[in-house]
Amino acid sequence: MCGIAGTTAAQPAILAGLLARLAHRGPDGQGRWTEPDSGMGLVHARLAVIDLSQAGAQPMVSPCGRWVLAYNGEIYNHAQLRAELEAVGEHFTSASDTEVLLRLLMRDGVECLPRLVGMFAFALWDRQTRQLLLARDRVGIKPLVWAALPGGGLAFASEIHALRAVPGIDLSLDREALSEYLACLYVPAPRTIHAGIRKLPPGSWLSWSPGKAATIGVWWRPIYGGGRRPGQDEAVEELLPVLRRAVKDCLVSDVQVGCFLSGGIDSSVVAALMAEGAADPVRTFTMTFDEVHYDEREAAAQVAAHVGSRHVELPASSGLADGLDTMIERFGEPFGNPTALLIGDLSRLARQHVTVALVGDGGDEVFAGYPRYQGGLLAERVRLLPGVLRRNLLAPLARMIPERSDGRHAWRRAREFLASTGLDGAETYAAWVEYFSPAERRELLRLARTPASPIAARYGEVVSENALDAMQETDLATFLPGNLLAYGDAMSMNHALELRLPLLDHRVIEAAGRLDASLRFAEGKKTLLRAVARKLLPRAIVDRPKLGFNPPLGMWLQGPLKAMVAERLTPKRLEELGLAAPAVAAVLAEQAGGRRDHSLKIWSLLVLDAWERGLQPVPATAIGAGA
Repeated sequence: MCGIAGTTAAQPAILAGLLARLAHRGPDGQGRWTEPDSGMGLVHARLAVIDLSQAGAQPMVSPCGRWVLAYNGEIYNHAQLRAELEAVGEHFTSASDTEVLLRLLMRDGVECLPRLVGMFAFALWDRQTRQLLLARDRVGIKPLVWAALPGGGLAFASEIHALRAVPGIDLSLDREALSEYLACLYVPAPRTIHAGIRKLPPGSWLSWSPGKAATIGVWWRPIYGGGRRPGQDEAVEELLPVLRRAVKDCLVSDVQVGCFLSGGIDSSVVAALMAEGAADPVRTFTMTFDEVHYDEREAAAQVAAHVGSRHVELPASSGLADGLDTMIERFGEPFGNPTALLIGDLSRLARQHVTVALVGDGGDEVFAGYPRYQGGLLAERVRLLPGVLRRNLLAPLARMIPERSDGRHAWRRAREFLASTGLDGAETYAAWVEYFSPAERRELLRLARTPASPIAARYGEVVSENALDAMQETDLATFLPGNLLAYGDAMSMNHALELRLPLLDHRVIEAAGRLDASLRFAEGKKTLLRAVARKLLPRAIVDRPKLGFNPPLGMWLQGPLKAMVAERLTPKRLEELGLAAPAVAAVLAEQAGGRRDHSLKIWSLLVLDAWERGLQPVPATAIGAGA
């Protein structure tokens, strides 16, 4: 696990700047490689996890000297792939997965990608053909951003912030990206907040050669809608060994491995499978809160006792919001999910004990665990009602639903659901998951036209006509990589901790996607994963309601963040940001009066303010310019 970067403008000062901005990702070594003739340079900041010796150092040059690889990630099946390559005459000089990946790429190029099990982002430079290949893992666990340079060059890095060390990149604001940020609380790929920097989408590769424009291809995407309908018992018997193998593969390491344990189904299943056959007790970590409605220490302790883990409770820091500026630097753009601060704090504390931690992220997307899926399925039925009933019954009902200002947003989504049931499936789902609506964004940014919904656009690409298939596939392509995986990587790597996500093993996703939607949501949320969990855990643990790993944002806004809101979101400052002050004032008034819960909207504006304050030389007036 590491940080990588490279550029065709490989001056020593630029490479040093790239490495300095990635140093937090790799405290165990720094490497650089340059080729004066082409101007290409690659850098690597190393977190040693597999083959801790210098034989695994990077950038790694092939024995013949033709290929150079800079790689971030873990290939869990590298031992199997190594044996296959040795059987056809390949010889290795290290025990690293990096060398296995290099040999595969030398032989097969992008055609080898489907053989890889793991998480990765890499750059391969072919000195003979002068071709650069970038690629990213299937679901986007590891990040990779790139930018075109003046004169036809190119630069790439693990983080947006690192690319700011490369002169010539267009750092002006992408206004559509800003609109999408306000909708999603993150900027969905391929955009970033900067017009000249783009994210390589999950499951994609990029090819570039001097004098040619970059070409991007897709090598994998999640597909739901297989339609297989075995009985539940048979489906569980199919899934359990796939999950067991995914967890076992994630334990491949030459350093200490632990597990983040919340007490919910996802992390509990991971912890139980880790404990199976383990020679030593699993190490588990839980974050605790003083606010009882957010604290899951009791549930996590019950799971830890059942699996026999060495359990550590890590209290949340009292000044989490103080880490806002550091969080923004790690993302390099506005990022409005405050859970990132929790992951950062938990990673900081866990890193004192382990170098790698398994997490249960992805269970909701893969196994249909979000409440909104139930709402989406209900919306499909409601759409069968006559239009007059929808208009005269559901819309007024939506206006009757109060919203609590306690940092949670289930009531908001129920309200948006009832208000949007006259729309098509894509628009309904977008209204369900987006924060500032298209109309609100038009008013807030003073746009000449109502902006499009990035979520509805992706929903419209789904082949299956089943609403659950469409919702899950959309989340796997948008919310998961743009939100959960983005903050997981950024905030864990800020403390040089590697997170591994067995529930997002592509074999697990494909096994779930092949099953009919009715099996995934037969008895409510996460039907199949709960059935698997009952094979591993006591029923009392499995059937316990899940709180969700969220900070008490509503309480923060009424307490320690109240002064920050008053100080930073003033009419003058909002105008400096190019935002319509009256639109924000209405949001703040509803929050203060407890009429609606706008906690995440307000937080997203605080983040935007903090991002702009730390951004130079982009002028503040560029942010809200109308279109």
